[in-house]
Amino acid sequence: MEDIELLNNTFDLYMKKGKEAKEKGNYALAKRNFMLAGETMMKIAKVSQGKLKEVRLNRAKRIVELSERIGLEKEKKKEEKGEDEEDEVKKWQQAQIPNIHFSDVAGLDDVKKAIKIRMINPILYPDKYKLYNKKTGGGVLLYGPPGTGKTMIAKAIACEVGAKFYAVKGSDIVSKWVGESEQNINSLFEEANKQDRSIIFIDEMDSLLGKRGQDIHNDKRVNEFLQQIDGFAGRNPNLLLLGATNRPWDIDSAATRSGRFSQKIYIPLPDEKARKFMLEKNMKNVPVSKNFDIDKIVKQTELYSGADIEELCDRAKDEPLLKAIETDSVIEVTNKDFDNILKIFPPSVTESELKKFADYNNEIDSLIKNRRKKK
Repeated sequence: MEDIELLNNTFDLYMKKGKEAKEKGNYALAKRNFMLAGETMMKIAKVSQGKLKEVRLNRAKRIVELSERIGLEKEKKKEEKGEDEEDEVKKWQQAQIPNIHFSDVAGLDDVKKAIKIRMINPILYPDKYKLYNKKTGGGVLLYGPPGTGKTMIAKAIACEVGAKFYAVKGSDIVSKWVGESEQNINSLFEEANKQDRSIIFIDEMDSLLGKRGQDIHNDKRVNEFLQQIDGFAGRNPNLLLLGATNRPWDIDSAATRSGRFSQKIYIPLPDEKARKFMLEKNMKNVPVSKNFDIDKIVKQTELYSGADIEELCDRAKDEPLLKAIETDSVIEVTNKDFDNILKIFPPSVTESELKKFADYNNEIDSLIKNRRKKK
C-alpha cells in the first residue's frame, strides 16, 4: 500500500505545477500536470474508505476532465487572433515542381537506377509495369551522412515525374499540443492526395517516426503516420513517399516493413567522379589560374560531403574576390587558395559517424542473408 501522505504531497505538487503552467500559457505542461494530479488522486481514492473514497473518486474525474479541456484554451486564443484550423493546412499548400534533374545530381548511378525502377518508371510507364505484374507503391527511405544530397535527389525525382513536391521536416509536423501532430499528418496526406501527382518528402524521419514504446505522444504520431501510409498506398499510385534521415537506426521498424518505407537506399559520401563533378560545377565560369589542378583538389577532399565541397569552393573564392575589389582587376583563383581553406576547414562528417553507417549497413546485409537462408 502506498504512503497516503506521500500521495497527498505528490498530488499538491502536480496541482501547483499545473496551475502555474496554465497561468503562463504553457497549456501542454498544464495538461500533463493536471492529468498526473488526477491519476494521483485516483490512487488516493483507492486506499480510502466509505464516503471519502467516493468524494476523492469524483474529484479525480473532475481533474481529468479539466486536463482534457486545457487544449480548448489554445483554440480560444487562436479565435481571438483570427486563426483557425486552415492555418495548419496552408503549410502544405506551397509545394511546386522543382527544376532539378537527375543530371544535376553528381554520381550515384546505382542509386538513380534503383529510384527509377521503384518510383519514376511506374508513373511514366504504368502499362509496362502492369504487363510484367511489377510491384509498385510503398515508400523509399534515403539515408546517409549529412550533406550527401538526399534532398536534392528527392527534388530530382519530383521533377522527373512532374509531381508536386511537399518537402517537410519531421519537426514541422511534430507539435507540443496533444493531438495536433496527428492532425498535421492527416492534413498533409489529404493535401498531397488532391494532386494528380505528388511526392511527400519527409526529412529528419527519425524525429517523426522514432521507435515506439518510450513516449506515448511519439507512439500516437507513428501510428497515425503508418495508418495514413496504409490508407493511401492502395488508392493513389501517383502519391509517392520519400523519407530521408541521418539516423536510420532510430526509426521504428514498423515504418520500414513491406508496403511502407520498405526500400532503404544508402546515400554515401561522393566518390572521386562525383567530387570532380561538384568542383567543376561550383567553379564553372570562375576565373582560375592556367595551372589550376582540379584533380589535386579531388584527392584532397576524400571524406568531404557535397555540402562541404560547395562551402569549400565558396570560401576559396573569398581572398581572390577581396583582392579583385581592392585592385579593380581580375584575380584568379589558385590551388593555394584551396590549400589555405583546407587547412582550417575539415570534413563535417567524422570517421566515427561513418562507422555507424557501416555497422548499420552490415546489419541490414546480415538480415537479408538470414531471410534468404530460411527460404
